[in-house]
Amino acid sequence: MFQGKIIDRYIQRELIPPFFLSIAVLTLALFLQKMFRLVEFILAKGSSLAAAGKLLLYILPAFLVFTIPMSLLVASLTAFSRLSSDSEVTAMKASRISLYAMIRPVMTLAVTLFLVTGALVHFVAPHANYNFKAHLFNMVRARALIGLEQGVFSSTFDGMVVYVDRMTSPDDMGGIFISDERTAKEPYVITARNGRLITSPESFSVTFAMQHGTVHLSPRQEGNYSLISFDAGKINLDINRASLRGGSEKRGTDETDSLDLYDALRTARKAGEPTQAIEIELHKRLSISYACLVFGLIGAPLGIRRTRSGKSAGIAIAIFVILVYYFILGTGANLAQTGTLSPLAAYWVPNGIITALAVSMVIVKGSEFQFGIAHRTGSAFRRLLAGLRRTGTP
Repeated sequence: MFQGKIIDRYIQRELIPPFFLSIAVLTLALFLQKMFRLVEFILAKGSSLAAAGKLLLYILPAFLVFTIPMSLLVASLTAFSRLSSDSEVTAMKASRISLYAMIRPVMTLAVTLFLVTGALVHFVAPHANYNFKAHLFNMVRARALIGLEQGVFSSTFDGMVVYVDRMTSPDDMGGIFISDERTAKEPYVITARNGRLITSPESFSVTFAMQHGTVHLSPRQEGNYSLISFDAGKINLDINRASLRGGSEKRGTDETDSLDLYDALRTARKAGEPTQAIEIELHKRLSISYACLVFGLIGAPLGIRRTRSGKSAGIAIAIFVILVYYFILGTGANLAQTGTLSPLAAYWVPNGIITALAVSMVIVKGSEFQFGIAHRTGSAFRRLLAGLRRTGTP
């Protein structure tokens, strides 16, 4: 028992440094993809660095749910590759320490990370996704209100030029001129006597409400000119199409925690409404956290090799396994999206196959040890078969 605790602590010390280093590297790599867009956003919209930093914090949980399982696999492969290359695995085998004893600290860490990742993917990340969109909207809305100045042509809104002759507040404007070229084939100009800005944090939209105005349409044929008068009208201002992902009054499935999604699933089933999108999201979240258990199980047997290949080989194998795993799950997700497979089959048949392969690798690698549970069980089974043959022999 005492020896087992020493081995557990020793292997855990081998796992922790590469695990946290992998999280830092992988998360930074994902951040860099968003960083360029945020820098462009800051420069174009005049947002502060503090506001942009808050956006990065909201993105972090969505990154961690993927980088935590990946980092566990990298750490396990790296640690056991190092132990194997330095012949420490051989020394443990000589001390009658089985593969299953070596895997125990890895699986302890895997279960812990499974729980952490589950909390992130089911509760923290959905709220962070929604807060990201809400914070981004508030940033752009503030910039939009600041961008409108009395007596100045403003191009704050994409594809539009806005001029306000008189403005005491966003709720009281006069002498409004709007040139809308968002649709290149049908540009138009709006003039209005009065107007005001209406912002909706719920639907993530900014609307220009105007009174007593006219719409001047671009002539489609020479000599024809269209003019439409109105007493009251509204136009939606496109404050940031790419970032807000087409805001909706309702939270998306990726912005709703799993308890609320489960309630929505039961309600939809009772009402006879489609439930495919909700089921896909729920199974995807379960699959993301389950990856910690799969990667924890498969890391040690892949890392233990007879050749002295070192840590670099472990990292290369980890990258390959990660690509194969997420490619298989991605294929299943696409089949679920198209309705070819049910969400349950699309996510858990691949996970079941991969788990079976991982367990098989552990058993095969464990059989190389001439001691321990696998060897004793195999020897007992062979003796039983031999006894049955002798009993059945005339």
